This record gives sequence, structure tokens and C-alpha cells, in this order.
Amino acid sequence: MGFEPINERMCKLRIRGKFYNVTLISAYAPTEDAQDEAEEQFYEELNVTLEQSSKHDAVIILGDCNARVDKEMNSRLVAGKYTLHNETNDNGLRLCQFAEMNNLLISSTIYERKKIYKGTWKILQTK
Repeated sequence: MGFEPINERMCKLRIRGKFYNVTLISAYAPTEDAQDEAEEQFYEELNVTLEQSSKHDAVIILGDCNARVDKEMNSRLVAGKYTLHNETNDNGLRLCQFAEMNNLLISSTIYERKKIYKGTWKILQTK
């Protein structure tokens, strides 16, 4: 039904469904090394994109938020207990706050899976 590039980190695709339409938002957050302004701008743009989506659509946000979310009880409203991480990083806090504000779930932490399928990449230390 439509494709809308938002910026170099985000785009939106709307697909007609049999019973309801689906809006897919593909988003790639700045890394932990980015300045706070870049991260704040990313989440502001993501929020605007989400708000501009049809309220009758099923909305799925896909991508990489460079976030680590741990098993803390304070993130249980939006995240499950099946995560790889023992600590939440700054991007993880931002993601949890965004999800809570918009009544969303971080689905990669909800279902139990083998650890090999949970991670998307790993930094290798060279000697």
C-alpha cells in the first residue's frame, strides 16, 4: 500500500492484509558510541513515525536498536526474562522507555530460545 523512507536509519512499509493492514517500521538505532543528541533524535523520529501510522493497523517495529536488556524486574512490563544480557545499557533503557510509552513489547526477550539464536553479533577480542 505504501513505502516511505523516513531517513537513513528508518523506513515504513504498509501492507494490505485480509482482516487488517500491517505497518512495518524498519529502524536501526545509533550505537552506544553515538552522542546523546543522535539517540534522542532517533527515538523522537521513531515516535513520530509510530504516531503517524494508522491506529487500525497492526504495527511491527523491526531492526536493530543496539540495546542490551537484562532480566531486571523494572523492565518486566515490556521485556521478558529470556535475554542474553546481565546488564541493561543506555540504549536498552531508551528502548524500554519507548516500548513502555507506546504500549509495546520487546518480543526478542519474551520467548525461550537457544542462546545461539538470541544474539545477532558479537565483538571478538583480538590479542
